[in-house]
Amino acid sequence: MNMICRHYQKGQTLDVAGLNEITVLIDRSETQRTEVGWNRWRKGLEGPPHSHDAKEQVFYVTDGLGTVVVGEARYAVRPGSLIYVPPGTTHQTIVTGAETLSYLLFNAFLDAGKEGHASFADHIDKVKQVRRHQAQVQQAAVAGAESRGNSAGFGRCIDNINPASVPNNDSTEPTRLLERSETRRCQVSLVTCSREGKPLRPDRSDQEQTWFVLSGRGRVTVADDTAEVSAGDVVFVPVNAPYTMAANDAHVNYLCFNTLVTEVFDSRKTPTNSLL
Repeated sequence: MNMICRHYQKGQTLDVAGLNEITVLIDRSETQRTEVGWNRWRKGLEGPPHSHDAKEQVFYVTDGLGTVVVGEARYAVRPGSLIYVPPGTTHQTIVTGAETLSYLLFNAFLDAGKEGHASFADHIDKVKQVRRHQAQVQQAAVAGAESRGNSAGFGRCIDNINPASVPNNDSTEPTRLLERSETRRCQVSLVTCSREGKPLRPDRSDQEQTWFVLSGRGRVTVADDTAEVSAGDVVFVPVNAPYTMAANDAHVNYLCFNTLVTEVFDSRKTPTNSLL
């Protein structure tokens, strides 16, 4: 596997039964356990209540206003909000603002089967009519639904993740937003890398990484590939790939999504009920 670098608004667009559109950024066919898209829900929509047994999800809101329901919790979201959805937990997106509600969608698959679907497009093709039905009746438990949403997992909401909240220092130590101890496979961090600071060079033998650049400009090298990145770029770092990140500006700030790829988690584990 090689580095992938794409702007979050550029890619194959998938229509989900007229409810929402997803731009594919990192496809499941390109990774071991990771998938990333940009999900856009139309104005005035109360989306389909649904759940996923085979993956957990993180949403990072880029545009619009709305409510994301996760289990019994209702989170008011805006640009900069970050939401965690445990596997098997019913969730729903409701657009409350005057514009489309959009978010970066990060999927971490619990097993190598990846829901039994070869690609993001294959997955949408198989579930879009079920999603239409779920939206029409506002219920998750409909014929053909891949999950009944019976998990006791708890979601998370971090209200405001944006460049202004990133400390302006020369440290490359990440600020942990979502710990591995609170999830099944994923971890989310906020990272600041300075021009003067040391480039990052860790060896990740058990994780895939996806970076979403929030602000600044930098240069990323993954194995033999190098790319200039700026706000809005998405970078995928495969397992075991050596890499560096250095800022071209004073700082480059990015979200780092890690997906554990080794089989070491407890399948009975559910996240603790605490707000990050």
